[in-house]
Amino acid sequence: MHYPNFINETELRKQGYRSVAGVDEVGRGSWAGPIVAAAVILSPKTNIQGLKDSKMLSAKQREALNKIIMEKAVGCSIGIVGSKTIDEINIGEANLESINKAIACLKKTVKKPDYLLIDFLINKKIIIIDDIPHRLVKHGDKIIASISAASIIAKVARDRMMVDYAKKFPEYGFERHKGYGTLLHRQMIAKYGICDLHRKSFKPIKYLAAT
Repeated sequence: MHYPNFINETELRKQGYRSVAGVDEVGRGSWAGPIVAAAVILSPKTNIQGLKDSKMLSAKQREALNKIIMEKAVGCSIGIVGSKTIDEINIGEANLESINKAIACLKKTVKKPDYLLIDFLINKKIIIIDDIPHRLVKHGDKIIASISAASIIAKVARDRMMVDYAKKFPEYGFERHKGYGTLLHRQMIAKYGICDLHRKSFKPIKYLAAT
């Protein structure tokens, strides 16, 4: 099994790029709640044991790694786009907006990254803030350390948000399924209808809202 490493970041540093950020997003396929992106700059000398794609980790493992990443990262930020905006501009544009928000926040809190390694996006024609040089990497969260770290930061941030939303909308069980299309979520929509957190432009939500 291959684990995320710093090969890409190290090669870029040799080319003169001193501040390389890994970028990833979570929540694209969810039926409710925001899409959240994270941008993380790690030193190639950083040693974080257990770093993996966030989907391959348990919630407990993600929380533990999130704390370590936050402590060891040179820079770390998130960008959030809510369900209302997703409905207004579509999920692809919202995905890009969340990424650019994360990068803009990174610039304010640390410094402008001079290169971005971004987990693979469906739309290859993307416009990154300030035209920062970037590369799209298929399965980047599985092979590149900074992207893997970003996937964990984004996942933990979004999961915490969905747990908080569950307090406002307790009928739907958001703390359990985080807005994804599970059987429980379908059952709760069938029973209670949709709420403000749902992405009304998504086909499953349109269908369930009409039945």
